[in-house]
Amino acid sequence: MKQKSKLSTSNITFGILLILTVIILVNADAKSIFLRGLMGVGLYQPDVEAYARHHESFANIPDLTFKSSDGDTISLAKLKPRTVFVNYWATWCPPCMAEMPAINKLYKQFKDDPTVAFIMVDVDNDLPKAKAFMQKHGYDLPVYASITQVPDTLMDGTIPTTMVFGRDGSLIYKHSGIADYGNVHFADFLNLEGK
Repeated sequence: MKQKSKLSTSNITFGILLILTVIILVNADAKSIFLRGLMGVGLYQPDVEAYARHHESFANIPDLTFKSSDGDTISLAKLKPRTVFVNYWATWCPPCMAEMPAINKLYKQFKDDPTVAFIMVDVDNDLPKAKAFMQKHGYDLPVYASITQVPDTLMDGTIPTTMVFGRDGSLIYKHSGIADYGNVHFADFLNLEGK
């Protein structure tokens, strides 16, 4: 009887895949890199048209107020008539870390546009830690903490959650979960809404 080799190609492949899966499950940075790779092949694209067709109507949205890492306060009402991109995230959240380069790319496109504003809200309200995270990764994104309570109808506890408010302050886009905001279609959406 011929004995089968225990180190067959399929066993080695299975072992490598098992090790990679465990690493992705236990390491936030590895999970973030994996998710970023999925974004790179076209998954997690924001669908602004679908939101426009099927969105919920949010009445009585409070004037959300935020504090910057410099100590300044800003509110949605003060930002009118700008289009406002708001992203709720955390430094420990792999999907948040995965979408951050795409958001930073989008921000760089619009940072000098007076019709569009960006607010990156650290859900832990730890502004020094959030600012250090941005600097460590080379992101230019403005970091804020939430001062006002966000209604459950807008924020269900899922992070990342992204909302875009139109020039009149109405909610024109909302998405819970990871999305590739660095794509050209989302930039076109902000361009149209900001004009």
